[in-house]
Amino acid sequence: FYNEYVTVMIVPTGIGASIGGYAGDALPAAMLLAEVSDWLVTHPNVMNGASLYWNLDNVLYVEGYSLDAFAAGQVGLRPVRKGANKIGLLLDSGMEPLLRARHVQ
Repeated sequence: FYNEYVTVMIVPTGIGASIGGYAGDALPAAMLLAEVSDWLVTHPNVMNGASLYWNLDNVLYVEGYSLDAFAAGQVGLRPVRKGANKIGLLLDSGMEPLLRARHVQ
């Protein structure tokens, strides 16, 4: 990140923030910051599952501990190659068929 403009967006929990923590509702603000940054570093309260649908090439999505360590200068971050992110889905075998179909969509 040497000579690049890196922005960190944090939306804390438990303080009544008007955005973040619910279904990617901080996504519009994150997209705006990403437009004016070389790199945006953020965490689950900001992006949530929305990052699965709106994959922004210059956004590094990290969990809280890594974000703290990055902000403290203890670790560096680097992007992963495209297609390297994987997700898994576990469903209860007793789930009703209609509900199962909604989750699999």
